[in-house]
Amino acid sequence: MSQVVKTPINETQIRKFLSFRWKITSLSSLILLAVVLLFCIVSYWGLVTNFDSQRETEFERYGREIDSLIERLSSGLRQQAEAIPFLDGMPKALLSNDKSKIKQVFNRHWPLIHINSGIETVRLYNTSNQLIADWSSLESHPEDEQYILEWVQRVNRQEKPIHPLLCKKRCIQHTVAPLLIDGKAGGTVVIGITLTDAMLAFNRVSGADIGLLIHGNDAHSVDNVSYMVPWNAHIAALTRKNENYQILKTAAAKFPSIDSLRKGIQIDLSDNHYQIKLYALNAVGSNKASLAVITNITAAINNIHDSIWKIATIGLLGLVFSGILMFGIFTRLLSRLKDISYTLPLLASGQFESFRQSLIALKHVQKYSDEIDMLNVAAVQLSMQLEELEQKASTRATQLIEQKDELSKERDFIANLLDTAQVIVLTQNALGRINSMNAYGEMLTHYSEKELHDTHFLQLLASNYDHQYLSALLEEINLGTRDQFRHETTIRCKDGSTRDIAWLHSRLLSRNSKYDPTILSVGLDVTEYKLAQERLTWLATHDPLTDLHNRRRFSEELEQILSRSDRYHHPGALLFFDLDRFKYINDTSGHQAGDTFLKLVAKMLSQTIRSGDITARLGGDEFAVILPEINTDGAIEVAKKILNNISSLNLTYDNRNHRVSASIGIALFPEHGNNVHDLLAAADLAMYHAKDTGRNTWHLFSIEDRSRERVQTLVYWKEKIEFAQANDNFILFLQPIMNIRTHRIMHYEVLLRMRNGDESILPPAGFIYAAEQTGLIHVIDHLVLRKSIALAAAINRNRTQDFISLSINLSAHAFNDPELLSILFHELNTYKINPALLLFEITETAALENLPGARTLMKEIRELGCGFVLDDFGVGFSSFYYLRELPVDAVKIDGSFIRNLGENPDDQILVNALCSVASGFGKQITAEFVENEKILNQLRKMNIDYAQGYHIGKPAPYKEFFHEINSL
Repeated sequence: MSQVVKTPINETQIRKFLSFRWKITSLSSLILLAVVLLFCIVSYWGLVTNFDSQRETEFERYGREIDSLIERLSSGLRQQAEAIPFLDGMPKALLSNDKSKIKQVFNRHWPLIHINSGIETVRLYNTSNQLIADWSSLESHPEDEQYILEWVQRVNRQEKPIHPLLCKKRCIQHTVAPLLIDGKAGGTVVIGITLTDAMLAFNRVSGADIGLLIHGNDAHSVDNVSYMVPWNAHIAALTRKNENYQILKTAAAKFPSIDSLRKGIQIDLSDNHYQIKLYALNAVGSNKASLAVITNITAAINNIHDSIWKIATIGLLGLVFSGILMFGIFTRLLSRLKDISYTLPLLASGQFESFRQSLIALKHVQKYSDEIDMLNVAAVQLSMQLEELEQKASTRATQLIEQKDELSKERDFIANLLDTAQVIVLTQNALGRINSMNAYGEMLTHYSEKELHDTHFLQLLASNYDHQYLSALLEEINLGTRDQFRHETTIRCKDGSTRDIAWLHSRLLSRNSKYDPTILSVGLDVTEYKLAQERLTWLATHDPLTDLHNRRRFSEELEQILSRSDRYHHPGALLFFDLDRFKYINDTSGHQAGDTFLKLVAKMLSQTIRSGDITARLGGDEFAVILPEINTDGAIEVAKKILNNISSLNLTYDNRNHRVSASIGIALFPEHGNNVHDLLAAADLAMYHAKDTGRNTWHLFSIEDRSRERVQTLVYWKEKIEFAQANDNFILFLQPIMNIRTHRIMHYEVLLRMRNGDESILPPAGFIYAAEQTGLIHVIDHLVLRKSIALAAAINRNRTQDFISLSINLSAHAFNDPELLSILFHELNTYKINPALLLFEITETAALENLPGARTLMKEIRELGCGFVLDDFGVGFSSFYYLRELPVDAVKIDGSFIRNLGENPDDQILVNALCSVASGFGKQITAEFVENEKILNQLRKMNIDYAQGYHIGKPAPYKEFFHEINSL
């Protein structure tokens, strides 16, 4: 026996119940009501539109009838005028030109003409425009006489009849026609008639009332009764005067502007509806006249209202009938739906079979199925699916238990993985205290996890670290304002030793309390890397073969000594020499023998000079010695001693004895120069002078030794640079840089060229050195910067995607240029270009000359949004050092490593190492001097990002790449 389930239907409801059939019936009734209202509105609009169209047609017909009546009136007057000469006795009287006789004869005919034809005035004029006789039943006006005289003169002159309408107190239609007696002009006749008969005829024909309105300056002088003040007009004539006068008076009060009557107006008066339309008459005189047609439209309006009322009544009756019908239909349908709802709680209790049996019992047998039957079938299917899902859920619960066991195993595996990973992995809570640490961390620090538990993380660090700064950053991670950050610190181990650790702190997402771990700290032991880095730093300033200073360090030391010499006025000397016939040793016994001899020379120099002197190998077999605080004689003595000691050196290699000599150039400071460049140039000239005098000797530089050719060359190039700047002869070349992965070129390096007078193109090698020596290098830097930004803006002006970026080379002097940053900022704002499209290429040499200044300037430029590329990467031992110290975004591997990459395994090893370091720092990599497809394929295997070289594209003017740009 199935269990009786208490359903929610039987329980007390919180919300009031409204049956679905009432909702549907109400909504349907509202929709039908809206349809009825819409139909009524549309019907009313259609009836009104049809009525307006009919009225417009009526108004047009009235206008045509008025014009026809005026025309017929004028035609009748013309016939009367033409008949006057043929009246009994009139021909003889007119020929006699006797006024009294003419008047005596026409007096017999005047009463008949006046009564039968309604003519109000007749005037006869001779050919001299003089009045012969006149008959009139109307009052004459002097102004009327002037108009009539003008008409008579016109007709006598043209001998053609005219039909003017003259309106004053009333409107008189005139006909002025020539008098023809026996075919000859005998004068002029003027006949006038009022419009009263025409208005009555219009009333008879159209059935509409009509009134004559005269409006003008003296319209109000007629009488006060017929005068309409708002219109400044009086009613000269009106059919059904008593009724229509009130209509016009009401219209004047409601529509003060008479112009509104010309369009037609509608007024209501005493439950009647009237339309009034004004038709202007072509009248002469000081007053104007119009005919007002008055039509009673009461019957038409009432017909419209009756039609709308019938439509609304029928619609509402249909609405009521439809509502009753729908209510009955939905009552029957929803009773079946209610029966199904009572069985639904059986599903909640899992009684799926009872639920299906109940639905089968409720099923109605009928010919066609409907939505309720579909719901019945769907409910049965749902019960089957729920029953199946319940069985699956039971199976799933068993599987979850098994998965729990597997997850426990995985957790143990991860724990073992953390313990064996060669990094420190520890967690901190919101208070900065350590919660856990892996086994590698215990091994490295010699602390157990238990010993460090609840110890503050900062207590692990050496005291020389900024704990307050680190604490603030960790707090930002706790608060969620920072996701992660990296830093390097030195930690103190339990045994007193220290280790250099590179930390990565990141935020853990789940946290229930402040004691739960919130920060994951991963530390990599970089102690050995630091030692290697220090070695690289030493290699950056020393020659690895001889352990002497290299050229870079030598330049720094010489600059400092020159500064002290200038400050304390201590003289000194610079010895510059190379080994005579040293190439013979390399050629006969190999480079290993040459390297051995160079070590002997270095060792000899260390034993020969004073402890405060500085020695350096500048490259190849070139050496230099700085002798601070020494006079000329002392410098010469040192030079002689070096010459003697070098001459005494003997190297036996492969059964060959090797000896060399040297040529030494001596330059004094500050006498021969007060900067590194000038002093080295002087010593270099002196050395070549010593070689020219026979080798194995020394020579002291003198002013006369300075090459005139060098000075002339500097002057020559200075003038060419200034001329090129003034005449815009500096031009930009571009060399494409290809993305190796996508094979697309979206980046170019900007190269500077000078246009010569003969239209040839000069490379920068000649004029850059002269610009540095003459102080024009800043001018060239500024010019290149401005032209490059203008070029980038022109290239990307019409682009919405696939933007082109440019690399711009900066000279070493740019880092000492106080104007460079302001010019860059100004140009970026002027051209509104995205700063990310600009990359600046710098070399290690350029950065070395002013490392703090370079770092500061690069940081400020990067804040604007521009990027930096470290050029000639790998050519010096300090490349890794500068990769860490300078804020660069990418590196460009020097072409000396790339040129033979396809064939030379050593170059492949070096390039792989360089790429590994650069990628570890997150820098993009470009390889230059890519000359063939073999090199490009090798670069692709090494996952290098970009390629540049003649195989990708040769340098060319920017117009060859972007034809749409005419000029900058």
